[in-house]
Amino acid sequence: MDATDFDIDDDVEIDLEKLPPDEREAIMSRVTPDDSTPVDAFSLGQNDLRRELIDRGIQPKGFFNDDAARLQEEFNSEHSAERDSRMKQKIQTAARNYLRETIKRKRQQRETELSEEIAEIANNPKLEVWLDLVKANTTPMEAQFRVNSVATRALSKVLPFNLSLRALNLSGNQLDDMAGKAIANVLRRNTSLQKLEAESNNFGPMTMKELAAALAVNEGLTSLSLESNPLTADETDFSGIAAFGAMLAKNATLTSVNLWRTRLGVEGGKALVKGLYNNSSVLCLDVGNNKIALSDANLISKRLTENIDAADVVQRKRGLMKKGQMNAAERERKRNEDRKKQEEHEQWLDDRAKERSSDRERMEAERQRQAREDDDRMRQMAWRKQAEFQAKLELEKKKKTKGKKKK
Repeated sequence: MDATDFDIDDDVEIDLEKLPPDEREAIMSRVTPDDSTPVDAFSLGQNDLRRELIDRGIQPKGFFNDDAARLQEEFNSEHSAERDSRMKQKIQTAARNYLRETIKRKRQQRETELSEEIAEIANNPKLEVWLDLVKANTTPMEAQFRVNSVATRALSKVLPFNLSLRALNLSGNQLDDMAGKAIANVLRRNTSLQKLEAESNNFGPMTMKELAAALAVNEGLTSLSLESNPLTADETDFSGIAAFGAMLAKNATLTSVNLWRTRLGVEGGKALVKGLYNNSSVLCLDVGNNKIALSDANLISKRLTENIDAADVVQRKRGLMKKGQMNAAERERKRNEDRKKQEEHEQWLDDRAKERSSDRERMEAERQRQAREDDDRMRQMAWRKQAEFQAKLELEKKKKTKGKKKK
């Protein structure tokens, strides 16, 4: 739900300070001035003058000029307050009417655009396929679209949430400022897109202002090409390039910007110089074929050289830091490897000790088993011998007994 889904009630007070300057100006242009003047106290009669003073709690002095001058002060103060109240009411009425008309216009425009986009999708199967790929985050990392402004608006409604696309080429499509605004809305939310090429379109100052506002908060895009676009409307409107220059002072991710043959003119060159001198990330800024002043071109070149040198220093520091980190990581890996080998060796020794202990226990158990078997065997042999001896004794006894009986 957005602002076009609401209406403005008559009792709502509009804070004009929160509105954009162009909207405040449009509202104030609708307000007619209050040319009324306060009542002339000196035109009143003595009795009326006296009554007016008494009604206001003021004691008349009895001298006409003094009393009239005092009453005139009251009239002036009252008139000023009433005029301020009337003007405030006029401004609020004008603001409410303006915002109602704006909401209605935007609502109608949104409905028209939606109808156009639905029709375009129905008539363009390839567009429908791309929309599905974008929604599913299954696009290739780089894509070049041959689309019109309506299709671009449709794509721009799903691209803010895409994570798979890294480079987008929309060059040579004759896209208008409404498509440019839609692209800017993508950049406000999408942080995955790193490269945008939009050359040879019909982008003007409005697109440039929208892109500037988006890139002031975008932290993903590193390369932007707007070559061969009428960004200043044939050098009649520099508001877009001025906003773009101001954006450069805030953006810290753009490294390459191509504005070749975009009709920047002298004023555009100055705006870029002003913004570039507060930027340290841009390493390449192509402003050729734009009729900018030679002095500004030299300043741009000088600043780019400074940025490149600073970037080289940072890269070297990062290289040294990375090398140090890699060395530290290698040392840590070696320590871990040695520790692992030591742990494995200690584990091997422990396993061998356990195996030897187990072997000793097994041998001792076997010795004890054999000793038990030997004891059992000896006992059995002794028992058998004892039994044989007893049997022999018994046999001899029987023989003796039998011999005696025969005698």
